[in-house]
Amino acid sequence: MYHNIMELQKNWYFIQVGPLDERAQSLPLPDSLMGRLVEYVVTHEIGHSIGFPHNMKASAMYPADSVRSPSFLERMGGSHTATLMDYSRFNYVAQPEDNIPLEYLIPKVGPYDHFSVRWGYSPIPGADTPDDELQTLDGWAREQDRYPWLRFTTADAAGSDPEALTEAVGDADAVKSTTYGMRNLERVMSMMLDVTEKPGESYDELENLYGQAVSQWGRYMGHVTAIVGGAQTQEKYGTGPRFEPVETARQREAVQYLDEAAFHVPEMFLNSDILRRIEPEGVVERFRTQQNRVLTTLLSQARLERLIEFEALAASEGDAYTLADLMGDLRAGIWNELEDPTVQVNTYRRNVQRAFLEVVDDRLHPNEEDLNSNFNPTSAPWTSDIRAVLRAELEDIDLLAEQALARTSQNMTRTHLRDIRSEIQRILGGNGN
Repeated sequence: MYHNIMELQKNWYFIQVGPLDERAQSLPLPDSLMGRLVEYVVTHEIGHSIGFPHNMKASAMYPADSVRSPSFLERMGGSHTATLMDYSRFNYVAQPEDNIPLEYLIPKVGPYDHFSVRWGYSPIPGADTPDDELQTLDGWAREQDRYPWLRFTTADAAGSDPEALTEAVGDADAVKSTTYGMRNLERVMSMMLDVTEKPGESYDELENLYGQAVSQWGRYMGHVTAIVGGAQTQEKYGTGPRFEPVETARQREAVQYLDEAAFHVPEMFLNSDILRRIEPEGVVERFRTQQNRVLTTLLSQARLERLIEFEALAASEGDAYTLADLMGDLRAGIWNELEDPTVQVNTYRRNVQRAFLEVVDDRLHPNEEDLNSNFNPTSAPWTSDIRAVLRAELEDIDLLAEQALARTSQNMTRTHLRDIRSEIQRILGGNGN
């Protein structure tokens, strides 16, 4: 098990479902609750010891609205995920008004686990050799067509499946489940100071939990990012296609959500009552780092290549979310202040705009180690449409910045826009590319 698992479990439980359980609204957590949290982890590890691999797809097989229903959870064994072998953690999708029984907030043995026991350990009468078992095993495996909660992670999906995520609940619709999760996170932030502040004690716990909340926000944004350039999968052997690109409308919805929830810093994290207790500075850089991570993931080489490939394969149908679509939607979000009648760009938005240029620069000018590494092979950007699209995007942003300069009287915004233009010219002319 992970070192100091009790601290990890305490952090996760408080941050994810603290508003749903009065026991988690004071610290330390009671021994009875901590014992149940440790039991959950131990049971997961026992699953490995009897041969069960991880199945990160299981949490996506229960719809987000369903895991808010006590009757649905009861029918599925009292758990919001189909297996303990997922990294689903706690039911952050549930809301206080749902009145979910507390024991249903923690994952339990589910239908996929029972299926795995049957697959791995049930004797098959009349089967004398492994080959004799195949027909029966194939029949069992095909039950996933009727019961989606028996589906398992596609082995060679290469990170493309937005339904095979870690730390997720209801991830078949990550925008909806993340919206619910963010509501609970706002509740956590509103009670965090009262829970942690104790006369005569340091603010170490407040600092820890604030950082945990920001990290949880980053995880949520990662779940939504996975939709873009994603392909839903179902493992099959000789019975049909296994990969299906995510619908265009869902990808566009995901980018719009990221603009609202990732590229604008949520107000709940800018509480000066908390920040002035834990640090003299750091909040600006903390969110610049998180937003850079979101953009780095969103504009990963593999994701951009998938968008190009999906467009090529859908050429006859004309229905694909393209790389150009992504760039246009990002421009409309990240750079939207540049089209306002009076242009003002605040500190946090200046940071996300610089982070965008930093990531694009990395894509256009990957270092030689990345290009040649056997462990992380990366195709050169000039071998695909990526280079052309990114360079064209920089030129469009440069024009926006040039025009915006005439519509700002704010000194810091003017300085920022000039710096943006200078940085774009450096990137476009850099390294001879």
